Formats: sequence, structure tokens, C-alpha cells
Amino acid sequence: MRRRLVLTAVSLGAIVRPTLAQTPAAVAPSRVGEIKSLGNDRYLIGRIVVNKRGRSLAVPGRVNVIDKPLEYLATTPDGRRAYESLLTLDTGGSELNLACILIGLERDPRAPLSQPLSQPGPLVLLSVAWTDAAGQRRQVSAAEALLGVDASAKDAAIDWAYTGSFSSIDGKHLAADQTGSLISFVKKDPSGIFEAVSGVGLGAYGTVRGNASLPPEGSPIELVVEAAVPRK
Repeated sequence: MRRRLVLTAVSLGAIVRPTLAQTPAAVAPSRVGEIKSLGNDRYLIGRIVVNKRGRSLAVPGRVNVIDKPLEYLATTPDGRRAYESLLTLDTGGSELNLACILIGLERDPRAPLSQPLSQPGPLVLLSVAWTDAAGQRRQVSAAEALLGVDASAKDAAIDWAYTGSFSSIDGKHLAADQTGSLISFVKKDPSGIFEAVSGVGLGAYGTVRGNASLPPEGSPIELVVEAAVPRK
């Protein structure tokens, strides 16, 4: 079983790496951590827990920035735009992308693998979870985590889509690994794994600063991703 899973990870990684301009040879190839079976169709990829049957995954991370202008829901800790990201996640782009594939998220099969997607991919539900001071688990939608409970109905209904990033011409370097971009919500970032279908805070830089009811900066959280269907 373990051998088959590892081979699947490699082959799927090759499938989802559409291409970007050639990356310098000095940059290390994108890597995926060991895949371990947790039983009951659940797997561990690096630190990501994947529930394949339930079509969901959970990624550990931390609250990164609150009360400063934001343009990203999440990046890697060393991401180029981490300074304006609400969360940093303990994963790389390749690991997160593979986890998404295992829960059934796919790029548009008609889109050339050599280019970023021109249209949003399948919809997902994103939420942020943490344990409060009383030891109780709390979980809010990504929209509430960004905008707070006073957000307008329109903003509170943010649609998020899987886009899958893209890779260098030789297929060795996933863009999300190089930029650290994972989830954007203002400008479409083709190197990310997810994006808001319609931009949030467009033309009003600085208005999205994170929900003050989230735990303090540096506190542990989980980003929860669930496969979704379009709203009627």
C-alpha cells in the first residue's frame, strides 16, 4: 500500500504541474513529504491530514498578521507576500496541491497544462479552526476570519476556488513552492493553490485586516478545506 501511495504522489504531481518560465537550476526541485496511511481512507502528507472519503483536509499553521492591510488568506512562512497574509501554513505548495488532488479537486481538463488557469477551478469551502482559552474548538469561515462578523452579506459569501498553481518548463518547480503563495483574495495570483473567485477589498486597500476575535498573532490554527459545489 505504501509503495502504491508514493507512486501515486509522484504521478499526480507530474499531472498538476502546468508551466511557468524556466526557474534557475540552482533552485531545489519541489518536494512532497512522506505519505502515511492513517486508516479509514485518511492520510498524512507532511503535516496535512487528508480525509479522502470525506473530501476534506486540514493544514496546521499560525495566525500571522492582524490589523494590517491583507491581500492573502494564507502563504508559507517564508512566502514573498507573508507580510500581508492573515495566516502562514506549515506546508509547501506541492504538498497542499497533492492533498487537494487526493480529495478530488482537479484543474479544468481542457486547460493547457503549460499555462495558469484563465477561469476559476472547482469551488471549495475554507474555514479557520483553533482551540480557545477554555479548551473549546472554534471554527469560522474564511470570510469571517478575514472580515469579521460585521461583514456585508455580499462579502461574507466569498466563493473560493482551487486553481492548482503551475510549474517550470521542466516540471520540477511548482510556482507555489517558489513564491510561497497559497491562497489569495485581492489580486488573482496564478502561482497560488486557491483564490477568491471575485476579489475582496478591490479598490479599497487596507480595509481587510483580519477578524480581531481570532487568537493573537503567532497562535496555532488549522485551515480546513472541503470540496464544495456551486451555489444555486
